[in-house]
Amino acid sequence: MTLKDWIRFPFDFRHAQALLSSERSGAIGLNERPIVLDLATTDFCFDCGRHLAALAQQSIAIGSPFLLRCPSSVLAVIARKQHGREMLALSNAAYLTPTEPLPANCLRLTDHDSGDATAIWLRVGCEPEPGMPVMPYPMHPATLDHWPPTNLDSLRGDRQRDHRVFFAGNQKPKYGQGKLSQQFGIMDRIEVIRAIRDQFPFADPEFICLKDSRESSITAEDWLPTIATADFFLCAPGSSQPTCHHLVESMAVGTVPILEYDDRVTPRLVDGETAITFRGREGLIAAIDRVLRMPKDEIANLRTNAAAFFDAHLCQGRFLKGIRDGKFDLPTRSISMPFHNQDFYTSEAGSSSSQQQAA
Repeated sequence: MTLKDWIRFPFDFRHAQALLSSERSGAIGLNERPIVLDLATTDFCFDCGRHLAALAQQSIAIGSPFLLRCPSSVLAVIARKQHGREMLALSNAAYLTPTEPLPANCLRLTDHDSGDATAIWLRVGCEPEPGMPVMPYPMHPATLDHWPPTNLDSLRGDRQRDHRVFFAGNQKPKYGQGKLSQQFGIMDRIEVIRAIRDQFPFADPEFICLKDSRESSITAEDWLPTIATADFFLCAPGSSQPTCHHLVESMAVGTVPILEYDDRVTPRLVDGETAITFRGREGLIAAIDRVLRMPKDEIANLRTNAAAFFDAHLCQGRFLKGIRDGKFDLPTRSISMPFHNQDFYTSEAGSSSSQQQAA
């Protein structure tokens, strides 16, 4: 814990206790194998705790009771994060102290090498390695609240598509600081948006619609239905790492991603089959021009492929269910979660404890 964590500990811990003591239904109707997230560090608190919340939501969605086990110091930091608080308040989630026994036959997921041969180490900030499964990047927790993957069929197929190319997202200055160019060699979000606006200044919104969420917000309930009104979603990257929840959400509804970070997806997206990929400003402009001219039958085929790719590789609920039910070969009992701006396991930063800077 940092000095700030220790100073805030009493307040944050009391807040966590209040959230956990709120009225809750328990594991009613959840009859599958329990899933325990056993944490020893604050590594999972990055991105405002969204990955904690998503794992809890997905566990419950597949019928498994979700339990969080961690020291009080980690619990306090979780309570400070927006989505961490949401997770603690889930009616079907429960908390265990490190000394409490685990439920019988539970699936134990950890953020550290526990030495338990039955546990699975979720390695946050670890680049994919041969033979190691990769956890799909999740939808945003707010989206999962309203549109779980089981309800996606109605948003796919031959429904009305109002835009050819669509983007909606935050365009704060932090999305245009050049970090991604330096670390990953790709355009940042502001560069991508500016390039298209400069090249296609008079494009009809039916063809290109780019929205800034600060000026034109879309509710979580309407988010996936809105994305589903477009043939292509411009998957501009996040602020400090390429991968963004927009990619997963667009493919979930059969909207084809246009992106420069196809190599950050496992398996890699293929241009013209599951996505439209580009490199640099000239490549971006060529990609937009290409999709504006694309025949409808080719677009329909791409949409079908995008939805199928999500089902097979990007649905976190299906992935978690596969782990729980023993459908994955896990020779190292490890899973890669390459959800950050560097590889914490090979960089000079050293071990996974360096991930705490993201908290």
